[in-house]
Amino acid sequence: MEEEFESEVLAVRIAIISDVHGNLAALEAVLADIARDAVDQIVCLGDLAFKGPQPAECIARIRELGIPCIHGNTDVMLLMAAGRKPSRPLPLPEGFRMPDPPPPPLAWPLARLSAADLDFLAGLPFDHRLEADGVSVLFVHASPQDAATGVVPTMGADEIRPLLRDERADWIISGHVHQAYAFRFEGRWLANPGAVGFSLDGDGRAAYAVLDTARSRFELRRVAYDVDATVAAARERDFCFDPDRYAEALRAGFWPADL
Repeated sequence: MEEEFESEVLAVRIAIISDVHGNLAALEAVLADIARDAVDQIVCLGDLAFKGPQPAECIARIRELGIPCIHGNTDVMLLMAAGRKPSRPLPLPEGFRMPDPPPPPLAWPLARLSAADLDFLAGLPFDHRLEADGVSVLFVHASPQDAATGVVPTMGADEIRPLLRDERADWIISGHVHQAYAFRFEGRWLANPGAVGFSLDGDGRAAYAVLDTARSRFELRRVAYDVDATVAAARERDFCFDPDRYAEALRAGFWPADL
């Protein structure tokens, strides 16, 4: 445990993972760390396959374990590139059309996903809700607004409020921004477990969180993983991103705009 935040009591322990991004070594490290703890369930906040060298394997692992999962923005983009419809579209500019053929970051993982993988992504819901002991928890990928507009703590109240869409859940837990946090906002908790597949906060370790409501605590956790194994998979599979620069980004916890 690295940080913890007090909360209302809810008698369950939920491990929350998000933004796997095709990084199987990171996902397995996080799952192994969770297995050493006594959690009641795991919830995944999406972005399973895009931008990592093992997209199908990560989807298979989530399916194998039966983890409740919602769709992320990149899951939706993969579906669009495949000509499939998600459960809820992204907020795209009017008249937007997916390039044909899709750009390499979409075409590469798409070529490695089966019809069953795409069926799974297409069936993922926009949100997941849990209620126990009079306390409600809403899980979304980015915000209650949509799967592409995320909440970050540096936003002002006037920026955050429209994204919540009058949602009154006691906890609103999201991913998408690859930065872990928890803070109170107008009578509820807004929280983020960080990213499994690659961080964007300067810490290259995999991140996840545990909502320990029985003990009134939200724990942000970091797990070291075998980055070399992920980079080796990228080299072996002729990954669409340069493996050396990909390795640098994973270790630095920073994804350069030109990668």
